Amino acid sequence: MILKKYTILCVSYLFVFTSFNVRGQQESFNNIKVSLQNDTLYLQNKRVSFTYLWNKGNLILKEVKKKIGNQKLSFIDSQTPSFYLPEEDIVVSDAKLKVSDKRTFPSEHFHKEVSIYFTLGNLEVNHIIKIYADASAISHTYFLKGMAQASEWMVNQVEDRQMIEKNLQNNEANIERIASIPFTDEHWKTTIVSFKEATDYHDNLVFEKELLPYRKKENLRGNIFLATNRQRDIGLFLVKEAPIDYSQQYYPGYDFQVDRKNITIHGVGISPRDLNKEWVQGYGYAIGLAKSNKKDLQKEIIQYQKQLRRYIPERDEMILANTWGDRSKDSRMNEAFILKEIEQASRIGITHLQLDDGWQTGLSRNSASKAGQKWDDWSTTDWQPHPKRFPNGFETIIATAKKKNVEICLWFNPSKTNSYKLWERDADILIDYYNRYKIKVFKIDGISLADKQSEINLRKLFTKVMHKTEGNATFNMDVTAGNRVGYHYFNEFGNIFLENRYTDWGNYYPHRTLRNLWMLSGYVPAERLQIEFLNNTRNPKKYSKDDLLAPQKIPLTYTSAITLSAQPLAWMELSNLTKIDALKDQLAKYKEISESLHLSIILPIAEEPSGFSWTGFVAYQSDIPKYLLVYREYTENNSLELNIRGLKPDQNFNRILGNEISIHRDQKKQNRIRIDTKKQFSYGLFSID
Repeated sequence: MILKKYTILCVSYLFVFTSFNVRGQQESFNNIKVSLQNDTLYLQNKRVSFTYLWNKGNLILKEVKKKIGNQKLSFIDSQTPSFYLPEEDIVVSDAKLKVSDKRTFPSEHFHKEVSIYFTLGNLEVNHIIKIYADASAISHTYFLKGMAQASEWMVNQVEDRQMIEKNLQNNEANIERIASIPFTDEHWKTTIVSFKEATDYHDNLVFEKELLPYRKKENLRGNIFLATNRQRDIGLFLVKEAPIDYSQQYYPGYDFQVDRKNITIHGVGISPRDLNKEWVQGYGYAIGLAKSNKKDLQKEIIQYQKQLRRYIPERDEMILANTWGDRSKDSRMNEAFILKEIEQASRIGITHLQLDDGWQTGLSRNSASKAGQKWDDWSTTDWQPHPKRFPNGFETIIATAKKKNVEICLWFNPSKTNSYKLWERDADILIDYYNRYKIKVFKIDGISLADKQSEINLRKLFTKVMHKTEGNATFNMDVTAGNRVGYHYFNEFGNIFLENRYTDWGNYYPHRTLRNLWMLSGYVPAERLQIEFLNNTRNPKKYSKDDLLAPQKIPLTYTSAITLSAQPLAWMELSNLTKIDALKDQLAKYKEISESLHLSIILPIAEEPSGFSWTGFVAYQSDIPKYLLVYREYTENNSLELNIRGLKPDQNFNRILGNEISIHRDQKKQNRIRIDTKKQFSYGLFSID
């Protein structure tokens, strides 16, 4: 139906479903529907539907419904538009709607892209909504260009502590927002989940704060907001798709505001000073429904995020080794050493070997050599193989690695001078390594989101590489220091290099690494995290003799097993390992199921790792548990009783790895199992069939 006042364009691209090689997946995509009828916009897929009042293009949310389980929220009386910028014209005009079939890069998931264009005076707005076939959420992102009336949109609020008789509910704050979601009744409990990066300095990465909304608006910092109503068994989740708080551009001091009637999302990530003739992308958010229990909310959050970058085993599955973990820096970086590492990697079953800082001509300030000075600014020559360390260039190591079934990967630090002005040159450098040597995995270090232009240019860099490599590139996004991309931004480009830990500094403890993975895995797909294990025979004197959790006292098979639900990272010089048979056998068995494991939704289970706990992960496929990873740390309890949601009576546990642990089904309680072992620091990986 074509409305008289608005232009509606529906664009349907012809394409071959190369990524949808299963009929059911194509049918799921065909279930995505978009229609504008009688001033109402309807959006849906097979899992969820959204209804918005068109409101001349500035949408007002009216209903969200989850089709499976029939959770529904209706906001009949809502009159608050989603998008608002202070001092800008509130009269919406020139509204246009375009619907396209798109995918972010070649080989990625197709999705429907709903583009809603409108103007606010001389300010142009393009509201992009993405609908994926297999997610209980949709995403919203605002792009801006043109001329703003305001000099600044971010407003620092002064807390109002007026008397309780003041009518707070009708006091609409004059602050920018990118979303407004009403509450429908009183009985909501909310949780804000915030995160830390700069993991060289932080080892507590996930924080959850619960509150019951009241009359006064609460300002909340975090990337994920959960609201649950137990009476109606409804869970609402919001994911702000932006860097973490202090790394965002023009951060207003909070991400969400909530009271008992409303949730709003703030921080568009753009200033009027950034506007020009090109579209500028702001921060976005995803909104979705689940049941009211935490695990179902986490499952739906992970399921949504898995749509943003399709898991392609031949691209994304890796057991990667990086020599920096032994703290030699680049002092051993040369062709002869790398050839030894390739040989050892092949023996162990390592699939990828990454040359960290020091392979390049321009040595960095982290180099063991006094000649190292580079960091912020590099030339093209700097990114050629070091002529003395690699006199044959990369030809010899690439040829050898290919024979040994090991993939060579590189460290790279984009030039941040003038807000990454040389982004295109840097992209061409990486594309050249892909074309010449088929190198497709790049660890990206040194990122600094110092200003909006830096963010824009970095996105251009990664996007160009992805397109020119036909979607085959993977960026290991280092979040160890500085203001970087966090956990919910730039997700389409690769995975996350999470942390540097060293026995040399006495700051590597396997249980702390496991804890970081366990806590993040409820809100970030586990397979998007590179998680390290070290050569734990090194530096025993750095730990006290009575330290029960010292890495030297824990088997290598256990310390490496804590990484299996993620992307294992052998953070070491492989050629220094002397006993490899057990690790070799473990990785060989792991490879048989790793693709299936990482296609699953992996969630934390049991207790939070502490060094003295029973802990683990359960992996779901189609809401049915498929794998169980369980770990016994240094605890006196020889057994653990565990409930596994969705466990079927006819399912059995089949051992893949870990001979010490046994599992027994409770015959009276379908979901309950008992896990037994007499050995501390033991683990088990089981398929559930």
